[in-house]
Amino acid sequence: MLLLLLFSLAALSIPAAAQSDAKQCKFVCSPSLTFDIAANVSHIGMSPKVRSLSTGTVTTLPSTTNSELLLVIAAPTAIPRTSLFTSVQWLPTANARRNPFTEYTASEIGDQSIRANTLSATFGLSVTAIDDDMTKGWGTLSAYVGDLFSNAARPDDGSEYTHKLDLGLNATAKPFSRVSPKYTWVHGVSAFAILDLVATGLPKAGDEVPRGTRTFVDNAHALSLIFGVGLPISVHK
Repeated sequence: MLLLLLFSLAALSIPAAAQSDAKQCKFVCSPSLTFDIAANVSHIGMSPKVRSLSTGTVTTLPSTTNSELLLVIAAPTAIPRTSLFTSVQWLPTANARRNPFTEYTASEIGDQSIRANTLSATFGLSVTAIDDDMTKGWGTLSAYVGDLFSNAARPDDGSEYTHKLDLGLNATAKPFSRVSPKYTWVHGVSAFAILDLVATGLPKAGDEVPRGTRTFVDNAHALSLIFGVGLPISVHK
């Protein structure tokens, strides 16, 4: 469903892109750097079921909420409404009893403790369907596809970190866009909401994760809602 929305938004942006008067550059334009403070709510309506190997009991993994810090670099390209981006994510409230990527507690996976000092990174392409010109500077709506490099999650993964397909929708609101004078720090502050889907690299039905503890009854789907505030560090001109 999210993949269909992604392609639909990209298709909708093509006619408008031809009319865009955005500043042209040879390939990649000047980037912007943003620091985001957010809340990450996992398993939005898609919590997988797991079966305990010791008791046979089937339970649903709960949704969890953690604070999240993101450092995002985004650079418009010569293709109208298209940007390249890189982001680094960290869940600081995923303490020593919670995995920072899967967000499962230590008791849920049968361990005594979990180190919560790992980061993840995403590299991708974003297409804007609704831009600042269409909203008179009040907000944007975009879709993205990326490569998420994060903790391994499959039984046959041969490395600590693996690449995963990451898809999402990103809506931003810019409440201070009309503040005068323009192009100040506060002018770039935004509120955002992201619907993010990790589409590959997660446990499948029948996978035993962790080994000897439980099997997944359903395919795992990491559909998350991320919402927060974006604080500009530098902006492209």
